[in-house]
Amino acid sequence: MTIHADIWAPDLNRFEGPKYRAIADAVSADIRDGVLKPGDRLPPQRELAWQLKVTVGTVTRAYQEAERRGLVGGEVGRGTFVRPMRDHSLGSKSTSMPTDWYSLDAPDEEDDPDAPISMQFNFPPGDVGTEDLRRAMMTLSQDPRLGQLLWYQAPTGNPLHLQAAETWMGKRGLSAPPDTVVISSGAHNGILATLAAICRSGGRVATERLVYPGLRAIARLLGLELVPIDIDGEGIMPDALRQVLATGGIDAVYTVPTLQNPTNVTQSEERRDALAAIFREFDVPVVEDDLFGLLPEDAPTPLTARLPDIGYYVTSLSKSVAPGLRVGFIRGPARSRDQIAAGVRGSTWMASPLTTEIASRWILDGTGERILMERRRIDETRREKAQMILEGLDFDMPPGSLHAWLHLPDPWHASQFVNHAREEGVILSAAHAFSIGRERPPFAVRVCLGPPRTEERMEQGLHSLRHILDKHDPMQDQAAM
Repeated sequence: MTIHADIWAPDLNRFEGPKYRAIADAVSADIRDGVLKPGDRLPPQRELAWQLKVTVGTVTRAYQEAERRGLVGGEVGRGTFVRPMRDHSLGSKSTSMPTDWYSLDAPDEEDDPDAPISMQFNFPPGDVGTEDLRRAMMTLSQDPRLGQLLWYQAPTGNPLHLQAAETWMGKRGLSAPPDTVVISSGAHNGILATLAAICRSGGRVATERLVYPGLRAIARLLGLELVPIDIDGEGIMPDALRQVLATGGIDAVYTVPTLQNPTNVTQSEERRDALAAIFREFDVPVVEDDLFGLLPEDAPTPLTARLPDIGYYVTSLSKSVAPGLRVGFIRGPARSRDQIAAGVRGSTWMASPLTTEIASRWILDGTGERILMERRRIDETRREKAQMILEGLDFDMPPGSLHAWLHLPDPWHASQFVNHAREEGVILSAAHAFSIGRERPPFAVRVCLGPPRTEERMEQGLHSLRHILDKHDPMQDQAAM
């Protein structure tokens, strides 16, 4: 089903730069977030110009920019439509990276060295675990109980999987008895299932002002409003949290206390104590996304360890072991377990029994720990190289992080810098992709170190970004407008 022409009207306050680029950036962001889908028709140019209070010429130029990036295509007499993913070009350095660029049929960097270098998506680097997977599948093929993995499974998990979940969360110092755990299809599905269980339809979820973009997609799907909380160098500010909760009507708080995405901020033990006291005072449920919690060697104790009655802890193996396993663990109060399981069942029915079995065996036989150690080593090597190339710039990239949060010097705007990077063949995410609320997002970009297949490709991308900052004068763009 296509979006009707009188519906799509983006909030341009999320984007910097000229209006036409802001509209094109909004098209790109909404395709990425699933708001616009292949085949959706964009509003007629005159209609969108009226809704956005801009000139028709501005919208025309915006649609031309979106078409140049390979995002949309015009059909005479019918309008402008979002292109299918397969039509989004990967071969031109001037195109925007499509949302499915990492699929198996995408051009291999070794085959196409001129393909864009994506530093947009936040996943771990390195070809780790391939031989372990091959051995695990060989072992499973000889297991007489193999056929059981082809049957429906309870989302609460079988005993082996629950034991593995308890062991994995125990690495973060959490007790996870079986009656408090649900197995999910990754952390994203775990967050969706948990919020579906604890929030009313049309409810409000408070969270950091800059958030994981997937949370915005979840909120749209569940009909939830996201309420921004101000943050500082230690994450959520206690006074700001108290102010938001005191207004009332908050169903839950979602937070990433360790290596917050995108800012890379980690809440200290003292900050977590202060926040936990406020959560208990207002008796509000807290969903802790601890996806990155095992990447630093010594992360603070999970926030929800302080909140046994109102805390919901979500993690997965995506960043620490293997993204493709799609195995996540949810720990919450025992009274909520069935409702969370219903959320998993209603969204994916169950986590894949086969991949959950592999993940569970790896956790229990030590393979998961070994892969984690190898990932930490690879991550640290990439961070060291990035540190050298970006030296002298203002960025946040603490131990365990998979990306650099790069603060742009004056007079750069984030969208302007992202566009220049795209022209140089490097794909990034600007701060507005993570921003909620009406406050202007910071002039910053997220530079992910994991997606380039090799360290050499990563270094090439970083050198391109450094060259833009060192050699290019952004005032030239404004003078040309």
